[in-house]
Amino acid sequence: MSSSRVRVMSLLPSATEIICAIPGKYQQTSEDDYPSDIAHLPTVIDPIIQFTSLADVDKQVVDKMKELGTLYVVDKSRIEALAPDVILTQDLCRVCSVDLMTVERIAQDMVPRPTVLNLSPTCIEDMLDNVAEVGHTVGLNAQAAAYRSSLEDRIARVRLAVEQHAAGQPRLRVLCLDWVNPYIVGGHWMPQIIDWAGGISLLSPLVTDEQGRRRGEGAKRVSAEDIVAANPDIIIIAACGLNLDTLRKEIDAISDNSEWLAVRAAAPRVVICDGHHYFNRPGPRLIDTLEFVAGISHTILALIPPDLPYQEL
Repeated sequence: MSSSRVRVMSLLPSATEIICAIPGKYQQTSEDDYPSDIAHLPTVIDPIIQFTSLADVDKQVVDKMKELGTLYVVDKSRIEALAPDVILTQDLCRVCSVDLMTVERIAQDMVPRPTVLNLSPTCIEDMLDNVAEVGHTVGLNAQAAAYRSSLEDRIARVRLAVEQHAAGQPRLRVLCLDWVNPYIVGGHWMPQIIDWAGGISLLSPLVTDEQGRRRGEGAKRVSAEDIVAANPDIIIIAACGLNLDTLRKEIDAISDNSEWLAVRAAAPRVVICDGHHYFNRPGPRLIDTLEFVAGISHTILALIPPDLPYQEL
């Protein structure tokens, strides 16, 4: 497929970031807020729920998934009118984005039928494979390979820095939460990121798949008592879909909650971060997340990406 004529529709923010990072010529539509120069592109998905508070959004998600089985309205007519050659989507999380089955139902009625590329990474190696898959699909194999190599170089630098800094020291006990009130511990790539950053992932252990790749299971709910019993050295909170300012306000709103006070006191260090663009978005900025977790855990400030918003409580 010639990259000069490929029309790419990304229904997944992480996929949008991949396609924007691979230099080449193609037309696209997008569901994302990064990079900023894609803000003018048309969108075809509207979320059903709106953020109100941590506890209320959790209830909205549970109720709407039971009622509708989805959290998104897809504009089928607009997709057909935009006539993409390629649609990038996912089948990993029905909460985070529109699901693969919905996209395939729309695509099968289109003439010509677009290629639907399912990107559902659960570890960093999967994400790197996604870079290659997207590059191949849009006819930019060499550019994608070069970009993948640059990401792999950054991973190697982080792991070497951690190895040199923490040699002979016990691994830090790290807990990463991707929601608060209720408490949800991050899964999939997060235990791997913690491991590569020189830590031990608490309440979300690593498992090894048939390919030898190590990853966590899905995100899961835990109690404040679970968190206290895990005895973390550091708690990193990066709520899914929330930027730092919103998360800070939500943390302030529960500052006198007895469970939160127990969690806050469970670790000598608690850090809150932008979980919207990092941590919970399985695209290239997972490498920024790795750099951050390594840098903040071991106080290697040179590793922390300057654009990644965070605050130590």
